[in-house]
Amino acid sequence: MRLHNLISRIRGESKTVGLDIGHRLARVAVVEHKQGMKGTLLALEQETIPEGIVVDNEIRNVSVLIDRVQTLLTRASPGGIDGDFLISVNWTSGILCDKMLVKPVPKVPERELILQTAQGRPPFDDAGNILDYSILEYKEEGIEAMIVAAKKDSLTAWINLFQALNIKLCAIDVDAFVLSNIYSASRADISGLSSGGEAEMDESVLLLNFGHGKSYAALLRNGHFSTARSILGGSVSDLQEQLSGPLGILPEQSGELLMGTGARDSELDDSKIKFATEFVFEEVAMKVDTALRYFSSADNYKKPTKMVLTGGGSNIIGLEAFLADRLSVQSVQLNPFKNVELDKSRFLGVDWNTAASTYSVALGLALRRF
Repeated sequence: MRLHNLISRIRGESKTVGLDIGHRLARVAVVEHKQGMKGTLLALEQETIPEGIVVDNEIRNVSVLIDRVQTLLTRASPGGIDGDFLISVNWTSGILCDKMLVKPVPKVPERELILQTAQGRPPFDDAGNILDYSILEYKEEGIEAMIVAAKKDSLTAWINLFQALNIKLCAIDVDAFVLSNIYSASRADISGLSSGGEAEMDESVLLLNFGHGKSYAALLRNGHFSTARSILGGSVSDLQEQLSGPLGILPEQSGELLMGTGARDSELDDSKIKFATEFVFEEVAMKVDTALRYFSSADNYKKPTKMVLTGGGSNIIGLEAFLADRLSVQSVQLNPFKNVELDKSRFLGVDWNTAASTYSVALGLALRRF
């Protein structure tokens, strides 16, 4: 560790670099941490990734991705970035997660006991998985832990990528956990929608992450991650395809309609657009409702009274209001910028409403400190 970095650590100062690498975009957020203070946002950048370079969280072309990440980091900090680097993997890319109750065994270390118990149960017993855990609660009957597994080959590929970039990763997180942590940090603001500002002791919250190629629903209990389920056919690209057919336009044009960007074709009839869009939204609502039924069967929970949206698809015009009405829940957009000091004069031209959804994972990672 360099001398000035060591001195900063002693003072309680550090920087965290959060990298969110998806199928179409790579995003980075850099946050400076000081003892006893809220983190300060230093950089926020994104870089496009050509199609086919990253597929289902697997790197298909290492050299191209290295080049794009280097470009991204250079724009974020032309002189180079010193800090703790974190990346995330997408929930929908082969991540396994479940709660387990582990009974203590005399003279067996806690970590060894939890991992041994997990390895004895399918699908966590797959030798190709890397396991980790977080203790949720110590109970009279045992230790309740959240177990997570990811494919060893996939994680090794990401570690090798950053070794090639001469970057040491401090952690690899799961994006669903990152988003849950953002919600937990800003929970008092969001829970004030229905209560007097006090968070309910056993609230259930539905978190919807609408990505370009993958989407999922996560259930949060009392402000923390509980479980998640993929929403097949509910990504932004899926919605573009579903809307383009009935309207007789290209998916790119239907994407502009959904986001309210670009010029609209004058030949398109407003009533036809409204009907086709509502049909697509209804399909999404049905898939989300299916996820809620799954949560109900998998865990005893109160029906969510709040819905939190994030991801690029959360900016689709009218989708949030439609889902809130259809599912009878209050709705809000996840805003990670509430958790960081922000000097907007150094981020000229940033659309903060859009950035709140597109940079949520990168900034959520950068908010962690070591």
